Amino acid sequence: MMQLRIWHASRDPYHCAFRMLRILAVKALPMSLDRLRVLDMFLLYPPLLYRISLPSPVKAQFRELRLEAPENVFVRLPGTASIWQDLQLYQSTALTHLGGRGILRSGEIQQRRADLNAELVPEDLWKRVQWANDQERALMIFLVEGLAPVPTSGTDNIFKRSALPARGPVL
Repeated sequence: MMQLRIWHASRDPYHCAFRMLRILAVKALPMSLDRLRVLDMFLLYPPLLYRISLPSPVKAQFRELRLEAPENVFVRLPGTASIWQDLQLYQSTALTHLGGRGILRSGEIQQRRADLNAELVPEDLWKRVQWANDQERALMIFLVEGLAPVPTSGTDNIFKRSALPARGPVL
């Protein structure tokens, strides 16, 4: 009997590292690891953005994206918290890999922040990051400039708005 193997980007730490590089490449500023993890999840599954309670100005930006609704993309999309939990292992592996190569500055990782050291990203990989970001320019700008400013702490934080557990793994 032939075995069917299915690959999905959600279970690939290298693809996760690529997505994280894409997010960090939009703005060359340090970002909290918690924020980066949330943005990575929404980059991987943009239809999940329909499930978030967004502030009015951000909601208007989201509508302009005209993303496909989850029911038009998936037969059944798992719960946001379930996807969040499943991604934790792969995100931690990706962050460790990027930190180990110096692509993320290790001192910042210890402070729970991601700071891209773009000079250490291989040229071919950097070109692919830029190309992918160009292909999904509106989504990337929305994630980094629209969604990223939503706080990760306090009473009205991104975790509460997304129905996610407030505490992620240490790393």
